[in-house]
Order: sequence, then structure tokens, then C-alpha cells
Amino acid sequence: MKTYCPIFWSQDLGVDYSAPVIHLKDILPTVGQKTFAYFDKSDRLQAGETILLIWCPPVSDLNGWSEQPSEIALSHLLKANVVDAAQASEASAEAMHPAHYGKRKYELDILSCERFLSVLQTLQEDSTSWHLQGVGTAQKNFLTWDEVHWCGSAVVEGLTYITASTSNEACMELIVEEADDEIVGLFSLHIDPGGVVYDFGRKRLTGEELRVIKQALNRAHPLHDSQAAYLAVSES
Repeated sequence: MKTYCPIFWSQDLGVDYSAPVIHLKDILPTVGQKTFAYFDKSDRLQAGETILLIWCPPVSDLNGWSEQPSEIALSHLLKANVVDAAQASEASAEAMHPAHYGKRKYELDILSCERFLSVLQTLQEDSTSWHLQGVGTAQKNFLTWDEVHWCGSAVVEGLTYITASTSNEACMELIVEEADDEIVGLFSLHIDPGGVVYDFGRKRLTGEELRVIKQALNRAHPLHDSQAAYLAVSES
């Protein structure tokens, strides 16, 4: 089942996103109901397809977890059925927003919704579930994490979030468990001009993978929320 992170989630929910406090329950997609999201046109979703979706709260939805790392704890993993491209709403004010040009809006039927970190913490160990992306040259092969020129990290609910970029337009994210000298990867994201790869699985890092991630953590800048807390998570 393929994983996507929509470029924008629809904000046609009757919610005032400029309010000082937003209730999470008012913006989180609801199981059994339909919602809308914008995807890059290169994401060729098919009607009837079942997909996984990473849902992030508004600040990290627009700017990434690196700008609001606390929102990793409020992000969710959704399973959804693709209904179809939402042609009827193309003339809406939301669709006409410049940020949405070149995107395609899809209607989604939400089948399940689980807290993202809760999903990661229940993953079973599988050393073959994924691997860090590599780069090959005429001289040698090496891991993209060996090319990092900027790196940041934050600890969220006992897990370490690491994000990095390279001079060759690659961006990477990891969520890992650290214990003594061991690092266990739970989630990996790799973006480069060739596309986006999402990986889930409890994988104990060894060899070169362990070396490059330790190296990245040693040089990582601490990440902090760029905005004050604005989400209310209680039901009241």
C-alpha cells in the first residue's frame, strides 16, 4: 500500500484557522467521512485505490515537522480510499489560491486514523523492511546521509526526529529510537528530484547506516517549535 503526504489538506471545514486556539478534533479527518486533499500532479492516484496518508497539523502541514517538531506527536496515519479527483470544486476560492496551482484535489473516504507515533511504536522488528538510500559514482557507492550539509534533530515523546538536506537537492527525515550505542529506525523519508520514498519498519541500524546516522546526530542543530502552541487536544 503506497504512502502519500498531501501537499495541502483542504481547509473548507468551516474552521477559523487564524484563531488563537484550534481544536484538533475539528480539523482531523474523521473515519467514515469524506475529506479532500491536494496532491502534486505527479501523484497519479486512481479511483478505488486504497492508500496510506500522513496527516499533519496546520503549521507542519505547510512548513514541515522541522518548523514545529512537537506536531509529530499530533500527526496521524490514515488509511483512505480514493473516491476521485474533485472536479466540481475547481472554481472554489480554495482551489483558486495561488499555492494550489499545479496541484490536483482528490476526494478521500477515510477508513482508519491512528496517531502516527503510536503506529511506529507498535512496529515489529524486520531488518529487511527498508534501507537508507544510496548514491553510486564511477569511483564508489555511498549513502546520501554521508553528503549532509545541514541537519537538525528533536526528541518527541522519547523518539528522535532527524532531518537533513544535501547540496544535491536531497532531503531526508528519520524517526528513531536511541538506546546506549544502538539506534533503531522506525520511519524513513527520502526526497530527491527522482521522487519521494516513505518507509516504515523497526530496523536496527548497523554498519554504514549506523555510522552515518550517528555522524548526523553529532552535528545536528537542536530544533524548536517556530510558533506557540495553538492546538487544543481535549474533547471539550
